Amino acid sequence: MGFNIAGLIINKKIEREQELESFLENKLHYVKDVEFEDATSSSKDENTIDVLQTENGTLIITEMGQIYDLTNIQSEVVQFIVSDVSDTYYFEKYSNGNLDRKFISSQGEIAEDIGEGILNEDDDLMDKIWEFADDYLQNKFTENMFDLKFKRYEFST
Repeated sequence: MGFNIAGLIINKKIEREQELESFLENKLHYVKDVEFEDATSSSKDENTIDVLQTENGTLIITEMGQIYDLTNIQSEVVQFIVSDVSDTYYFEKYSNGNLDRKFISSQGEIAEDIGEGILNEDDDLMDKIWEFADDYLQNKFTENMFDLKFKRYEFST
């Protein structure tokens, strides 16, 4: 099965909805709790995000193609897009607003490659994303991800 997923993994718990709104530069409205399968489904409604919080970190599943400015986050944060369907992969990692690594490839061609380490051209990006999720969320994410509940929000207009 191929993935079509985009999101952010933040190495801190975003405590308040207002902080999440500020980070995403959008007003949010809580809709319901959803399971991992629904959060990662490519058929979910547009203008929604799904948020998982632990005591140590936050995972936000965003809309495909949505890119956020990470220079104001005073923590480690990873932004990713994995589209096995279009063979497009996007990875950014920031530490306290500074870009550590950016890697973009599309249809086998490297479009952008900034920084060193963290991710290599031959790495499976989805595996790397789950490693960051395990590290940042510190709850053995990949062992129980199908049992976790995400909070679904829609962007208020």
